[in-house]
This record gives sequence, C-alpha cells and structure tokens, in this order.
Amino acid sequence: MEMIWKVQAGPTAYAHLRQHGWDWQDFEVVIGASAGPRWLVLSALDRVLAPLLQQRQTPLHLLGSSSGAYRFSAYVQDDPVRALHNLEQSYIEADWSPARPQNMIRETAAGIVRSFLNRRPLDHPCYRLHIVTSLCHGWLARDQKWAQILALLFGVVLNAFSRQRLQLIMKRLLFSDPRNPLPALMQDLPTLQADLNESNHFEAILASGAIPVLIPGERDLPGAPPGLLRDGGLVDYHFDQFHLHGDGLILYPHFADSLQPGWLERYGPRRRIPRAVLDRVVLLSPSQNWLQKLPGGRIPERTDAAHLGQRERRRLWTEAARRGQDLAEACRPDHFLQELANFP
Repeated sequence: MEMIWKVQAGPTAYAHLRQHGWDWQDFEVVIGASAGPRWLVLSALDRVLAPLLQQRQTPLHLLGSSSGAYRFSAYVQDDPVRALHNLEQSYIEADWSPARPQNMIRETAAGIVRSFLNRRPLDHPCYRLHIVTSLCHGWLARDQKWAQILALLFGVVLNAFSRQRLQLIMKRLLFSDPRNPLPALMQDLPTLQADLNESNHFEAILASGAIPVLIPGERDLPGAPPGLLRDGGLVDYHFDQFHLHGDGLILYPHFADSLQPGWLERYGPRRRIPRAVLDRVVLLSPSQNWLQKLPGGRIPERTDAAHLGQRERRRLWTEAARRGQDLAEACRPDHFLQELANFP
C-alpha cells in the first residue's frame, strides 16, 4: 500500500499512542498553521475531521492563525462540511493578484469569510475556537507599504538577536472562547487576550489573515485592546513556541513534515524548535511521494497569484484540493499507527 501520510509524534505522544492506541478523545488541542493556499491539500481532510472530532464529551480547543483561523471558523458552523466546501471554493475562485489595491484584496477576503460564516462562535457545544492576531506598533501599524516593509526588515534584525525583542513592534493578541481558556503557556512574547464573540469574530478572522503589505489590517476591534491587528502568522507561524498544559495530546494536521520557525525567520537566522514544544504533538503531513504527484510536484503557493494567470492558478489549486481526497480517505487510526514515528 502506498504511503500517503507521514505521522510523527513527540516522546510523550509517541509512548501514549503505542501503549493505548489511537483515540480521538485523547486530543485536547488541534492546531491550524498559517499556510496561505497550502491549506488546500488539507481541505478534504478537514471535511472528515470537523464532524468526527466533535463526537466527544469534553471541549476540544481549535487554535489557528491566518488560514488556520479561516478553517477552524468553518469547523464551528452549523454544517461544517458545507462551510468548508464553501471556503475552499471561494478561496480558489478569489482574485489574489498582488497588483490589486489593498482595500480590494481586503474585500475579497471578507467575501470569502461571508461565504461560510453564519453561526456565532460560542454556540458550538464541543469546539472552543481561539484565533491568533498580531497587535502592531510603530511603523508596522502604519498604512503605507514602505513603512510596513521597513518595520518587517527591522523585525528580522530584532529576531536575529532574540525572538523576545519582537515585542518592540508586535504583541500576540489571542481572541479566545471565554467558556474555556486555552490550556497552554505562551510566554515567548507578551500575550494579550480578548473574548471572542459575535461582535468581533468576523474582523478577528480577517485580521488573522491580513498579510502585511498585501492586505490592510483591522483596527480597534470590539472588546479588544485598541490598535491595528495584522496576520497572526507574524507571531505564530507554525506554533513553534506552543506549550500545552495538562495530559492531553495536540493534533496537528499540516501540509509539510517539518515545522518552520517564525515567519520572519524565513529572511534571517533560523532557530531550532524547542523539543519541549513537540513533546505532545502528533504531526500529520502528506508523504513526499504523494506531494510529488501533485501538479508541478508541489502544493499551492501564494506566489502563484503573481506568477500564473488566473485560469492556470485556479486550475492548479482546484486539482491540488481534489487530490487531497486521497488524504481524507486515508484518515484512519490503523493507518496512522502503522506510519507512526518519533520526531527526528
């Protein structure tokens, strides 16, 4: 049988699964990373997981930034399968050309959210939604593109010395379901919290995906500290600083078999992810063999919108999402246990 999934686990998670087997009830948190269009290969999997994971007696925390916030906001809808389908279709059909004015791209993103959002985030009996945004300071909070670019370059320099120095230009602002706090420790950067509710959910999603220079941020959301909010991936790109309290496991469906440190580290020195962060993580990712069979041998990228025509870009993204059905059909505990390995 062809290996479709690669399954990696931290020491505690690996030992638990080997001893007790795969039980969806053992997962306490599900993570959705910033991904741009790369999340499309996981779209069919999401349509399996969303109804499956809610069949439990205890709350399940959904923690997402950027496209992860979009996906998990679809999870909490009345019909998550339909919501995720609408999200996929509207995302692919949208015009993501970077040459368009920022306000037009913002309206495009708003249209995507409107295509699937109809339920209040606190109505779900099982899911507890948490959305990461970045509260910006100084030039990073200005509207001018040149100011944002300079601020990001400054952030690369700050991050090269210490991740903690990023607080000079941004803080983490976490919009959380007030019914149950996120069972996690996030002390790498100053972290502010706001109650997620009907009055700020829509804008919180938009803020979490507001890529600097490309999409304008969201300002002064109801119930949150004042200021300009941008992409949650600036502070939590692949959640490489996440520490879970308690004994539960972390389920991490991801588009790659490794976690990349912060977004700004793409342009500067990269640090190793602390081993303690991975201790309870179970990372599900497509195998390299499966990825190589996608159109062009790779998953969709945000740069496709600039380098490909709209028709070709939509065709490639649609095919990648369609091929993701292979991953959904292989979403079985026996298959996951068969492929289970320790993180290298």
